[in-house]
Amino acid sequence: MRLKINLLNKLIVSAILFCVAFFSDAKTALIVVAHGSPSQKWNAPALMLEARLDSMDIPGIDYVRVALMEYSQPDVYSIFADCERENIDSALVFPLFIAPSSHSEDDLPNILGLKYDPEVRKELEEEGTRLVRTNIHIALAPTLSSGDVIKRSMLDRVRSLSQSPQDEAVLLLAHGDPFRKGYWDSLLEETGKYLKANTGIDLVNAKLIQMGYSLADDIRPMAQEAANNKKRIILQGIYLSSSISDMTRGGTHKLKDALGLGSETELVVSSMGILPASCDDVADWIAALTTQWRGAQQ
Repeated sequence: MRLKINLLNKLIVSAILFCVAFFSDAKTALIVVAHGSPSQKWNAPALMLEARLDSMDIPGIDYVRVALMEYSQPDVYSIFADCERENIDSALVFPLFIAPSSHSEDDLPNILGLKYDPEVRKELEEEGTRLVRTNIHIALAPTLSSGDVIKRSMLDRVRSLSQSPQDEAVLLLAHGDPFRKGYWDSLLEETGKYLKANTGIDLVNAKLIQMGYSLADDIRPMAQEAANNKKRIILQGIYLSSSISDMTRGGTHKLKDALGLGSETELVVSSMGILPASCDDVADWIAALTTQWRGAQQ
């Protein structure tokens, strides 16, 4: 009987030692996935997050990378292939999107193997997107809209452009999933309230618009209403790496004419989105949420 107990004790100790060794060798990755663009000017601010996050030495994170979902490299497939070579066991993936969309809720989960939608997968493969097949445990984080990064980033942008708050109006422009318009309306409303409360600017309006092509047509009534009440109009875009000035063909003067604004109105067009100016804020939010996730795993 004593021999059996001793043998059982040895087996238990061996199992504990195995588990300790196994889990001590476990490696965890933090992967940030941005949409990606054929333009390296767009990709560069997203990719720079990699070095910023890596320098933060987030507890429990052994590997940090930024992937681009479309148009450019490194793509999600190649990053996870590298994770396999690095013997990563688990990964937290951040969809670097302003708010939930078909990209964050359908495309990326299907690329990662977290969701199975044959139509979405067919479209992805027809576009040349490589799907990930891995045994790595993957957790998917929320989009930027779940924190306060967007509001704080917009506050920084507006403050940098504001000169005389009592004489100014702010028009916030965004591009998002039209099937989630209600979500965007709420996000724009909350951001507008935040700006009013923290800038002294009492006229803030916002609109979900198309990217670039009909900018003047989309915002003309809103701009003319602002001009009737204020001397100075600030156009600020809630975009990740793009800006209103990127979308303005012919410059500010041409846009002002297209909006029907008179010489007495000053139009200020922002040349910045969220990145790279708010890189530290985005990195801090990602790091904080990653630390929460690691704590929940303990």
